[in-house]
Formats: sequence, structure tokens, C-alpha cells
Amino acid sequence: MAIPERLLDGIQRLDPLPITVQKLMTALSDEDVRIREIAAIIEYDGAVAANILKVANSGAYGGSFRTDTIGAAVIRLGAANLLNIILGDHLTSLKPAAPMYSLTENDFWLHSAAASLAVRALEAESKTHAIPKNAQIAALLHDIGKLLIVRYLSTDTEHVLALAEQKKITFVDAERELLGCDHTEVGAEMARQWHFPDDITNAIGKHHSIGNENTDPLIDVVMLANLAAKSLGAGLGADGMNFPIDYAGSRERLGLKVEDFERACAQTSIWLSELTNMKQSRSRPSTIH
Repeated sequence: MAIPERLLDGIQRLDPLPITVQKLMTALSDEDVRIREIAAIIEYDGAVAANILKVANSGAYGGSFRTDTIGAAVIRLGAANLLNIILGDHLTSLKPAAPMYSLTENDFWLHSAAASLAVRALEAESKTHAIPKNAQIAALLHDIGKLLIVRYLSTDTEHVLALAEQKKITFVDAERELLGCDHTEVGAEMARQWHFPDDITNAIGKHHSIGNENTDPLIDVVMLANLAAKSLGAGLGADGMNFPIDYAGSRERLGLKVEDFERACAQTSIWLSELTNMKQSRSRPSTIH
């Protein structure tokens, strides 16, 4: 199926990524980039710098001692985490409500954030397999296509749910039948427009694909992160738990047992609660050195 012209036109009209994100992506593509160069990019964006310091000192990322400088925060967080945090801020700034999916602005943010945090929790539980470096970013953005669909296509939740019930198919299959495409395809095209790496684009586009075609561990991680977020009720949405996933296969390919996944879900819940509190107190002033 092809993406409808209205959506393709909408993708072409997307606002460019914030300049800080663009500069950071360029810098991080250089393996020889230095910490101080990355820190300099962030320090020139006051809002980003303030949030980076807050997150670096949060339970999900913090160490035994408080970090008070951007340079130290960059070292503590690492390149992939930095980009993930800044993209999360950009996602929030889009005011991303998706009524067709029964997601409020906060629901959408909550689900995206939970999936991203779940990657960190899964990484801590995966003793034998390395989690791909871009997994947090792919998990954060896995449902980004929903935002464009609700903006440019006219349908409603009841139609999608009715078709899914009538044909006994998943929500994403019903979405594809009604709209001519689904949010994974649209999200992948958005990622291409924003010049994201191929592995992230591929994971966004295939996070609801199962079968022999899935040999990429990044897709497995995003699938499990999405399941973890849904299991916690974080942005459950109209589709609820009606989506395809090879739960056992994804776990086994990543070297995870059932109890590992359950512990990751519990840890994600703790971190998500802290992140939610941090988001609510974002208006409090922060000191930047």
C-alpha cells in the first residue's frame, strides 16, 4: 500500500528539527567529536541545557554525586541519551494529541517516554546481548506517524475499532485497510524526511511487523519497549493491547527471560513516575554553570 498524497504533502511541510538537534546529530556522526564540542552546542540553548542537567541528576541517569556542569552531564549521559532527551523535548513542544487513537497530548508523551525508558531498563536486564545504541531514540519516536495521520486524514476511532472487531484483525491492520497506510509507514517516512539514520527509520517502520523478516535486534527492542509501556497503561490508547508482537521471540533473541522483562517493566514505572514529576516542575528555575 502507498502513503496517500495528503500525507506525503504533509511530510514535506514538516517543520525542520530544532537547530540544536541538527547540530548534535551532525556532531555525533563524527566518531572523533570531543565532549567539549558537544557541550558547547548544548550550552548555547538555555532551555535544553537546563533540562539536560535535570535529567543527568535524575534516578534514571544519576550517579552518587550531583552533576552541575554541562560537560559533566554530557559524560554521564552519553551521546545517544543526549539526543534522545532533546528529541523528547521537541516531541512535547509539538503538542501531540492524537484523538483518532484516543490519545491526549499527555497520553502520547507518556507512551513515548515510557517506551524510551523501557529501553534503558531492558538494557540493564540484558546480560548476554548488547542493546543497539539508537534503541532509545527509535522507541521514543516509534509512534510519530500517528501525529501526521490525525492531522491530514479524516476518520475516527470507532471506525477503526469496528473494522478490527468485524474482521478479527489487529488495530494496525484495520488502520491500513481504512486509510491505505498505517502509522508505522508514515512514521518511517517522517524519519527519512528528518534524515534519521537508516536503523532508526527501519525500526519505526517495522515495529508492528512480525515473522521471519525480523532479524534486526533494534526492532525487537522497540517492540518490547512498546509492550512494556502498554503494559504499564502509559498511553494505552484505542488500540490497547491489540497489536502484533512476537513476545517470546523478541525476548529470546535479546537474551531476556520473562522475569527480566517483568523487572524492566517495574523499573520503567519508577523512572516514569520521576520523569512525570520532573516534567510538572519544569517551570522551576535551574542554575546553569
